[in-house]
Amino acid sequence: LSSKSLLVFFFLPFVWIILGWLCPVTGTETPNKYHQNQSWDHPNSNSENSSEYGKLLCSIRGLTQGHCKPQNTFLHDSFQDVATACNLPNITCKNGQNNCHQSAKPVSLTQCSFTGGNYPNCRYKDAAQYKFFIVACKGDPPYPFVPVHLDKII
Repeated sequence: LSSKSLLVFFFLPFVWIILGWLCPVTGTETPNKYHQNQSWDHPNSNSENSSEYGKLLCSIRGLTQGHCKPQNTFLHDSFQDVATACNLPNITCKNGQNNCHQSAKPVSLTQCSFTGGNYPNCRYKDAAQYKFFIVACKGDPPYPFVPVHLDKII
């Protein structure tokens, strides 16, 4: 083999490793992307029947895979506006960690609570609300400090 071929074979594994870091495998989500799927609906999705909002969103987003989720909250604010809370003072999360932040102002949201039915026919009661939220945030350079979990609404 030529010296060029040897160099290619030597460096090829490193190229694959670097590409793996830069291009994550399809189907995996960062904590931030997972949180966006679970807790954001901006702009607000439309359902022909407003009482079907929770069922529609929980089903479309895969939140009821194999079971009916007891409750879920959808924030109707832009990701950028929600992420702004990460720059506010730290407070203690429900799990005892100190990486939570309360929003500076209340936002429009929908609280979906399970009322009955069996998977996949889960029924939810939807309550449109205007409340403050608390999010857990994480930073992982070079990525910015972003929300990864909706901890609480108040």
